[in-house]
Amino acid sequence: MMEQALQKYERANQEAITDFRVAWKVEREKLSRERRDLEEDRTRYELEAAEGRRALESDRVAFAAEKKGVEGMIVRPDDRVLLTVGGKHFETTRRTMTAALNMAPDSLLGAMFGGRYEGMLQPDGEGRIRIERSGPLFEYILDFLRAYSMGDEDAAFAIHALPEIQIAKM
Repeated sequence: MMEQALQKYERANQEAITDFRVAWKVEREKLSRERRDLEEDRTRYELEAAEGRRALESDRVAFAAEKKGVEGMIVRPDDRVLLTVGGKHFETTRRTMTAALNMAPDSLLGAMFGGRYEGMLQPDGEGRIRIERSGPLFEYILDFLRAYSMGDEDAAFAIHALPEIQIAKM
């Protein structure tokens, strides 16, 4: 009887070990699947984060360009220039008037408003500087300078079409 009890005990022990091994294997497979799922999630989140960083950098670059464009359009009071050319009134900026210096270093307008001749400019009672040239033609020159100062490299083509191109030396 003792031997039967011992055999019964050993059988129960073997069954318990077998059950434990099956449960251990099932749990290990479950943990392995969970680990794979977590690794896939991590990879997906890393890709999404990288994509988000790229989108953020792209937005930052676009915002910086937009900000530069807006800053270029804002006229600060000390940059404002009032002109009377051939009896016609104009309002512009020093930045616009000096834009020609990049393209034509001997530009008279660029020299006038570049700072070296500040003391020589004599504004009238309205604060306007008088230039004795053709007002309608000066409008084309001013449009060219505005476009050029905003980065339009093709702005020069329009100015060359003027019949009195000699004014462009301004």
